[in-house]
Formats: sequence, structure tokens, C-alpha cells
Amino acid sequence: MKHERLISSLHEYEKRMLKLLKDKKELDVEEIAKITNLPKDSVEKATLWAKLKGVVDTREEVTEYLELTDEGLTYAEEGLPEKRLLSLVNDGLTSIEELKKRVDNFHVALIWVKKNGWVSISEGRLAMTPTGKNALMMKTPTEKVLSILRLGRRKVSEIDPSIAETLRRRGLVKVRKSVKKTVYLTKLGKEIAPRIRIEEEIVQLTPEILKNRLWKKRKIRAYDVTIPVATTHPGKRHFMYQAISYIRKIWLEMGFKEMTGPILEVSFWNFDALYQPQDHPARDLADTFYMKIPESGALPEEEIVEAVKATHENGWTCNSTGWQYKWDPEFARKCILRTHTTSLSARTLAVLRKDIEQGALPAKYFSVGRVFRNETLDWKHLAEFYQTDGIVVGENVNFRHLLGYLKEYYAKLGFKKVRFRPAYFPYTEMSTEAEVWNPEHKEWMELVGAGIFRPEVVKPLLGIEIPVLAWGPSLERIVMDKYGINDMRELYWNDIKKLREIKMWVW
Repeated sequence: MKHERLISSLHEYEKRMLKLLKDKKELDVEEIAKITNLPKDSVEKATLWAKLKGVVDTREEVTEYLELTDEGLTYAEEGLPEKRLLSLVNDGLTSIEELKKRVDNFHVALIWVKKNGWVSISEGRLAMTPTGKNALMMKTPTEKVLSILRLGRRKVSEIDPSIAETLRRRGLVKVRKSVKKTVYLTKLGKEIAPRIRIEEEIVQLTPEILKNRLWKKRKIRAYDVTIPVATTHPGKRHFMYQAISYIRKIWLEMGFKEMTGPILEVSFWNFDALYQPQDHPARDLADTFYMKIPESGALPEEEIVEAVKATHENGWTCNSTGWQYKWDPEFARKCILRTHTTSLSARTLAVLRKDIEQGALPAKYFSVGRVFRNETLDWKHLAEFYQTDGIVVGENVNFRHLLGYLKEYYAKLGFKKVRFRPAYFPYTEMSTEAEVWNPEHKEWMELVGAGIFRPEVVKPLLGIEIPVLAWGPSLERIVMDKYGINDMRELYWNDIKKLREIKMWVW
């Protein structure tokens, strides 16, 4: 029969509501809940289900009410501070300094007695005006409204708008909205309501129903799988963490081991070990965060320190002239927040030094970690961000291997076209910058600086001169490109709406 399928899909609560509305024409949600003896929440849900099925519709009436805040209730019971101040002035206490001690919220009271023209001020004293004397003898409109609201909330439309606005600005009242939802039958609802019968139905199968074969005796309610359902937001990791985990997985799958180390670093590992002179501009306060506590840290074993010192001063045994200045170990002890994760590469080389004879080489390492720069925050600069680094140490590795590793890395990130161009970096030679092709924007995007560590970096730390491939790919730019984010700060804003709606990190 016509509409039979629709009727069979109705929940018991929907049926009860439709039978009620067949006789009552229209009722609000609270009235339906009272007559049917159902919880209000259940009626709300039943109304939503029935509305989605087209058998009822709703009309909402919004009413605004004024009610006192805690401060407003205090003033309604004890009087406005300006009235208490005025009363003290009338009693002969006119000194501002003395009045401050006697009146709570004195400055608020003073503003209002002055604004209302109740007093004049001269030489630190208040004098009552004729208007003020009249105000003492009767309630002001504001006080009358407070007295009314003390008895209970009132509709906003019943209160003088100017007084209501003044009270709201003073924080003495708040506006509450009450929504009355009226439910009535649609044309379709009127057609099926007379045919509705309320009977016991099975809405969820249980072991008892199956065991006792009750499903043969009772009707099983049909389900309409086409009805829209509420959006659910399952828990998931922050998309930046998803990206970091994916990148970590790439390097591990390529046979690399992970490097970890301190965020609080000494300048030695962050700068000196990487053959960066102590007067280099990158070490300025304008670029680097120096620590006040602790101000200094420990240097590594003397053999490494002396090798780095000699390399800076005269080139040591690296076939170099060095930087030709007197290296200061105290400056190298200064504590900073690391400016790059390349400091982990330097530390790793120093650790490998001890295990070379035990077959530690060749070796492949990567890192993903936070770094810090003293940057002015804007759409493309952050003071704290993530960086990933990698090194490959081995007698037989060369520049072509370096390009191959980077191509494979970016291919796993979904970038099929990669190109390289010559570049300069202080601690690598040869050096290159890699760019990937963005098919959506149809342009090349620079993502990584790379090269082969100079002997001045490798030999003092590792103890031998051997090729070390090194790179430091950008991380934030990849995430921004994938999600179409134009402001780097959005990566860490934790906008709940964005976190719920943003897609999972899948390439």
C-alpha cells in the first residue's frame, strides 16, 4: 500500500508524536514531552527524524530575556555604588581619599555620579548638586529595572532599550534566548497519521530475541538508510604529526637510522663543529636564541675540541687555511636553542668516530625535530618549526648517490619531477638545491639544500676524511602545499573546525 514503507520506518516515538498531532494540529516540543511522558531530548530527536522523513515541520519563535548577573544581583540587593557614594557625600564625607576607603568600586561610582551630574569635583572633594539631592530622594530608572529583574527575568521588549543597553555595558545584566519550537504535520504527515498503529517492535536484535525466536512474533522496524545522519568527527592525530610520522617512515624504509638529540644545544655542536666561524652573522642575537639559564654548557672530549679549534684557526690537516682567527672555547660553550637539526648530524659523526673499527661504517642516518630561529612572525616565518636532516657516510658514496636519495625521497612524497641546481652552503662542497614540480600551480618549488660535507667538518669529528652526504629538506612547505595553506602560522593554530575537516595524510 501507498506509504506503507514510510510508516514501517517510523520509530515508536515518531508514531506517538504523529498520532498526537493528528488531533492537536500543532504543539511545541515541551507540550509533546509532557503529554507523551517522554524526555524532552527524545522528543527533539523524534522531531528531527520525522522532519527528515517529511512528515512534520517545525516553526521556531525566539524570545530574548534579560536577567541579572551576579554583580547585578548584588547591586539590586545592596544598591548601586554611585547611590552609596552619593549618600556618604550627603552625610558630609566629601574627601575623595576617604570615600575611596568606604565605597567598593569607587572609580565606577565616581564615573556615574559625575556623568549623571549628581556632584561637582574641586580640590579633591565632592560637592552635592541639586540634581544629586533629587536623586537621593527617589529611585532612578536603572534602579527600578534592577528591582524588577531581582524578581525574575523579563522579556527584553518589556524593558526600556536605553536602560537595558546601559545595564548590559556595565555587566549587570545578560541576555538569554529562549527558543520555542512548534511541531505540526505536513501534507504527507496528515495522510499517514490516521493509519498509524503503535505496536511493540524490534528495533535492535539481542541474543534473547534470537534464542527465543521472538523475531517471528514481533514486527522488525525497517530502517531508511537514505536519511542524512549527523557528521561524526573521530579522533585523529594532528595533520602535522601525521606528516612527520609519514616522513619518518620513508627514511626508515630506505634503511636509515634515526638521530635524536637535545633541543637545548651548545654553540659548539650547532655552529663550531660545522665549521661556521664565531663571527658569522647567523650567530647574532637577531638570528639565534641564546639562553640565560643555563648560560654555558660542556664541550666534548678534548681531542675533538682541539681538532675543531685548529681547523678554525689554521685549517689543521684538512688542506685548508681555516678562518684565520683565534677560536674562543668559552664562546663555543654558550647555550642556545638549536637553529637546525644539522647539529644532530655533527653529534652523530662524533659518536661514529668511536665505533669505526667495529664496523660502524658505512652508515645512514636521518632526523626530524624542532628548531628555533629569532624570526619576526609572519605568513612565511615562524620562530619554531620542524626540520629534517640526513647523512650518508661511506668510502664509495658520491654526489650522484646524493641526488638519487633525494629523488627517491621526493618520489615517495608524490613529487615525480625533481631538478637540481648548483648552490653554496658554508659546510658543504659540492652543494645543490633541489626543486620539485608542482603540477597544480605549474611551478618549481625549492625544498632542500644539500651537498657533501667539507673535510673541515668531517675530519675533526669523525677522525678520518671520508665522503659524507648531507641534506636538510623543508618540512612545513610540503605540508602547506599538500593542504593548500598559504599562511605558515595556520599549521599550528589548532583550529578545531580545520582539524576536524582536514583530510588524513595519504599520498
